[in-house]
Amino acid sequence: MTSLKTLIETENSGHVVLSPAVGNFSMAHKSGVFLGPGAFVGRLRVLNSYYDLYLPAKMQGLVEVDDGLDWIIPVAYGQELFRLDQQQLAGAGEDAGAGQSGKDAGSQPEEGYVVTAFTNGIFYSKPSPDAPPFVSEGERVEKGKALGLIEVMKTFNRILFQGTDQGDSGIIKKVYVEDSEEVKSGQPLFLIE
Repeated sequence: MTSLKTLIETENSGHVVLSPAVGNFSMAHKSGVFLGPGAFVGRLRVLNSYYDLYLPAKMQGLVEVDDGLDWIIPVAYGQELFRLDQQQLAGAGEDAGAGQSGKDAGSQPEEGYVVTAFTNGIFYSKPSPDAPPFVSEGERVEKGKALGLIEVMKTFNRILFQGTDQGDSGIIKKVYVEDSEEVKSGQPLFLIE
């Protein structure tokens, strides 16, 4: 999987993040989430290839997006994906999102590599009900390591760590889903740094 920089258009109140190609955009952040320089903003599927999208360096702001959008949306080249509000960010202070912790840390900047569901199905964190989870937060993983399973019509498919653009190993920073939770294609499962 390769990465792409998003296109940016500047307006009075902030920046408009645009699609760098025609495809299907997924994994958009919710409104109010702070994104820092170089942050992961979503994934673009172009034909049968997936590209992770990142903000350019020195670009940051609070996400403004129509919450009524579908999880996966078709986009054209240069189409608006979302806006980054600079005025609200200035009002919130430089430590926007700081002070939140635990599972409610969604508004904090989350930097790293996001592993997503490759299909719709049921996510399992363990190989069997009485076994320990494949991985847990804080654990180091190497390329080829099974992170979990997705069940589709009684078929169990392994989610394998493929490495990142930073290397073939990483640390599980966050697990976004619970065991036996239904997931949709493109939904974030793990954050790896």
